[in-house]
Amino acid sequence: MKKLVQFIAGAICPSCKAQDTIAINSDDDEIYCVKCDFFEKRPQAISRENNAIKAVNIQDFSKPKTSK
Repeated sequence: MKKLVQFIAGAICPSCKAQDTIAINSDDDEIYCVKCDFFEKRPQAISRENNAIKAVNIQDFSKPKTSK
């Protein structure tokens, strides 16, 4: 049985700088270059715990300033 290779259109290899040579291995989520020996694991899920949004109450800034 043939192995299906899925390429990433327009991707440029960070190692050899060739375009359209980066493929994805669907078995273990590795990306690799078919022209050189570059390979990389797909990044893991990013934890959103440290990306908290700091909220500001806009009404605090719309209050009239008191003159001294």
